[in-house]
Amino acid sequence: MHWKSLLNEAIDRARHGQPAEAIKLFDQVLRLHPGYDKAHYNRGCAHDELGDTDAAIADFSTALKVNPQYFNAYINRGNLYRQQGQFNHAIADFDCAIQLQPDSSKAYGSRGLAYLEQNRYGAAIADFSQALQHHSRFAKLYLWRGYAQLQMELPHKAIKDFNEALTCDSTLADAYHSRGLAYVELGNLYQAIADMNQALELNPVLVEAYGNRGMLRHKLGDTQGALSDYQRVMTLVPLWQGNRSDASPTLTGIAQSYEKTLALPLRMAELYNNRGTLRAELGDADGAISDYTMALELDPDKARTYNNRGLVCCQRGRYEAAIADFNQALALDPTYAAAYSNRGNARYQLGEVKVAISDFSLALELDTNLAEAYLSRAQARAATQDAEGAVNDYQQAIQLRKQHCIVLS
Repeated sequence: MHWKSLLNEAIDRARHGQPAEAIKLFDQVLRLHPGYDKAHYNRGCAHDELGDTDAAIADFSTALKVNPQYFNAYINRGNLYRQQGQFNHAIADFDCAIQLQPDSSKAYGSRGLAYLEQNRYGAAIADFSQALQHHSRFAKLYLWRGYAQLQMELPHKAIKDFNEALTCDSTLADAYHSRGLAYVELGNLYQAIADMNQALELNPVLVEAYGNRGMLRHKLGDTQGALSDYQRVMTLVPLWQGNRSDASPTLTGIAQSYEKTLALPLRMAELYNNRGTLRAELGDADGAISDYTMALELDPDKARTYNNRGLVCCQRGRYEAAIADFNQALALDPTYAAAYSNRGNARYQLGEVKVAISDFSLALELDTNLAEAYLSRAQARAATQDAEGAVNDYQQAIQLRKQHCIVLS
């Protein structure tokens, strides 16, 4: 068979979802016509389809050696470099593509994504804006520019971009979800939830939307709704991990990086911590401790989670375990005033009154508005017959509570 016929058959196989068969045919083409740029390029696309990134980059690179004007080879290689986190290489490829086609929305959009993943939001916005001059109806360009606007703390501009994205494509679930995040920044939590609901109607497996809606429901006092959302995330995570091609950058809550594949354990740790807090509020101490423990397995460097678990251990009378957690929290964050105060309470319960007073004092050195520490130190000072010190602390606590409109029981 002539190499041109083989090439056409290989391309046809690739188009019909048979990349492995296509590669075999491209191999035959290249044996008959070594160094043919189009064969290397298309074989690179097939390797990419199979997830063999290194082989794909090698083929795109060979195509570019043969033909330095091969625009799509720069774009595809650049996107693979971006996915690997090799942003300098990616941007260099997109620069070459732009030199070849200065009016290409694809090249500007691709470079904008690389800038976005580097947190170079101003440069990303400039590139997305340039791309939109040449392709004003591309919904995802508005979506991506909106992400960058939101990261630059420009929620009104972000909402405008997300609205434009939805005008172009009313089924874009990520645009509703991201607009919801922008409304969170503006303090409009009910509108944010409405957008999360719409996003989930369009995409019932949009993990980030469940996570962020759960946080909003928790904040608004809907504990059962929040628990339901967190449980849904934990059910969907295996699916999420197995479906990485539909990446959507979200900027707050559980999703803080562009690719879903990045920092997943840290985002799940936050969810377990939040569900643990909800369970603690509902009186499920064992469930709360279990969730905090899972959160710490995923992210062992979170002082707040150790402090939270320590508080629940205190409630269960497990004061030694609580002290160990507060110690760990303070090792991670020596300025954590509440952890000193909480450790003081645990020590007081064990009869270690003097060291408890020391902890309360350390807490108050770090945060003079910590009314609970004044109250706890007052109790401890009373136990040591320091009546004057106890009265002074109690009065200070009352004054602080009055300032915050809280009545002491």
